[in-house]
Amino acid sequence: MKTSIEVRAYQGALPSEFSSLVPPELRDYLRVLPPNCIALGAIGAGMPLGLAIAKRNGTELSANLQALVVTEPCRRQGIGHQLCGMLESLLRQQGICWIRTEYLGSSHVPSLEASFLQSCGFPEPAPGIHVWNGSFDILKELPRIQSLKLPGDYLVIPFQELTCKERVEIAKGNGDWYPPILDPFAEEDLIDRQRSLALRYRDAIIGWMILEPFHVQTLLFKTMFVRQSHQRTGRGIALLAEASRRIVREGQYKDWIFFVEADNADMVRFMQRRIHHPNVQKEILWRTVKAL
Repeated sequence: MKTSIEVRAYQGALPSEFSSLVPPELRDYLRVLPPNCIALGAIGAGMPLGLAIAKRNGTELSANLQALVVTEPCRRQGIGHQLCGMLESLLRQQGICWIRTEYLGSSHVPSLEASFLQSCGFPEPAPGIHVWNGSFDILKELPRIQSLKLPGDYLVIPFQELTCKERVEIAKGNGDWYPPILDPFAEEDLIDRQRSLALRYRDAIIGWMILEPFHVQTLLFKTMFVRQSHQRTGRGIALLAEASRRIVREGQYKDWIFFVEADNADMVRFMQRRIHHPNVQKEILWRTVKAL
């Protein structure tokens, strides 16, 4: 006999009964659900069976699907499709025209996530960010990382040693000689300003390698940029190598994570060729957008 399903909308906070379905990064929603979020819960026989959460993007006419989870025994029964459809209907009523979602998965398509999203009317997911992770011990075994050096007319300095004048010049270049997504000052309060590096060439800052603590033993290589005129000579890769060697020598961090935007084809190719090791894990953050 099929269980009767009831779908409820929640405001203020998610009921604690849904705690096992809430992704770790959204656990605060069990205490306070942001006002720009819509949450739907599926309940059957008094038990939570599924959860869907979307977050509206400020004044934009779009929203992000942050979570869509169904308990393992109740999957393939249409609960996920029901939650997705009802969530999209509520978003349309609020004037939302697009819903985006992303998920971390393997390097290959198709996948269960892709198949489910496409069955809900989303286009086939496309790579958004390539993600590599491993231990710093692995970097000791990669000859390219150990040998690549910067010429003598380049100077590497800790990010925190930028002068006020240099900070102003970099800020002026945002959207001009570097894209906003590579802004080294974005979320500056979260980065490691001592271990992050800036690259000087003839008294001008031409690049940076921004590092951010990801976990007590894990360091995120967050943003790498070198001005276009220096990219063909491999200065960005040399800056990455220098940052890696410094962290290895220091020995404080055990593991690393490296992100590369999918449209940065040259860097993706370099990582695939040079950061190749059986103990390096490779994943992709897949993205797709659906018109409502």
